[in-house]
Amino acid sequence: MSGALRRISLTFVMVLMGAALVAGSAVAILPTALLPLDQQIGTNASAAAAALGIGIMAAGVNPAGHIGWVRVGILYGPIVLGYQAGAYFLLGAPFHIGPVIFGIACSLLMIALYPHRGTLIPPIQQQVAPSSVPAP
Repeated sequence: MSGALRRISLTFVMVLMGAALVAGSAVAILPTALLPLDQQIGTNASAAAAALGIGIMAAGVNPAGHIGWVRVGILYGPIVLGYQAGAYFLLGAPFHIGPVIFGIACSLLMIALYPHRGTLIPPIQQQVAPSSVPAP
């Protein structure tokens, strides 16, 4: 796949994922209005999902320049899988396969299409003892 096609495909995947998150946040407002637990503890899950989706869509314009947002988008797939599995096994909630397939597919596509895959995992930095650091 050519570099230009990979770049356009990555932007498409990021915009699609972000738009789905924003749309999901809008749809989720009604059910949480009946039991607004997130608002009672000082957060708003729908606003958080909207912010996440908007950030991923905006980063889709220049993914290489916004690697943090790409990493967040990649983490979304495993997080959705963990959330669905936890809700199913711990709470007895129904397991919704659609969000899992969408999240894992977007995560894998972002990994495959990112131009500098080696930079997706941050390097491990060694701790330097304070006494070995030269004084300025």
